[in-house]
Amino acid sequence: MVRGVNEAELRFRRIVGNNLRVAREYAGRSQRDLCEKASIGQAYLSQWESGKWNIGIDNIVKIARVTGFRPHELLDLDFRRKADRDVA
Repeated sequence: MVRGVNEAELRFRRIVGNNLRVAREYAGRSQRDLCEKASIGQAYLSQWESGKWNIGIDNIVKIARVTGFRPHELLDLDFRRKADRDVA
């Protein structure tokens, strides 16, 4: 467990991180490409996607713009299921 973060918060970080990765993959972007387009560091994205670090709203907005998703979709607990349905 991460110091100062309870289990529910950590679980939500992992869900959001997975959503970021799925959105990036659906957009056909590598981490490097997304980071260049969004002006964020690749080390940060890697930590966010793994759920190790907390991500701020400004960075969620940047990632949403580059991937073509809406910011609130990246926070959705059912994002993967909905994204799979919309792509199919």
